[in-house]
Amino acid sequence: TCAAPGADAYTRHMHALVICIGNKARGDDGVGRRVAELIEGRVPDGTILISEPQLDITMAEDVAAASFVVFVDAERREAPAVSRTTISASTAPANAHALAPDGILALSSTLYGDDKDATLVTVAAPHMGHETGLSETAEAASIEAASEVLRILSSATEPDG
Repeated sequence: TCAAPGADAYTRHMHALVICIGNKARGDDGVGRRVAELIEGRVPDGTILISEPQLDITMAEDVAAASFVVFVDAERREAPAVSRTTISASTAPANAHALAPDGILALSSTLYGDDKDATLVTVAAPHMGHETGLSETAEAASIEAASEVLRILSSATEPDG
């Protein structure tokens, strides 16, 4: 987990939250964590950046405290390099084996009365075997995804954004 300088989720209301998900021991599945490395130190002040192998129910509190949320995750595909989708608590499946970004939104809504949409940025990740390191496709896509996340944050943190 890493945070922008001066940002403290527990002592002040944060403006934006970026949650990058990925397992570096599963090849390209670690691409979300690579995006976090690329944007760390470049996000707007007050942005909290979380980089973890998987989502955790405790993140629902962080989501509730944020005014804007971006999730970054790998998706098994060659192209497009980056895809951007708006998600909400209502898109979460009723029963799921694994926790997904919209499931965190649903949990935040249920526990904290927080009902917000979020942006899901998925990154091309064609190879998710038991290996470390990213394929050329995923590495190139991570650079494009990092730029996209910074654009989203810039738009969201503008005075009328």
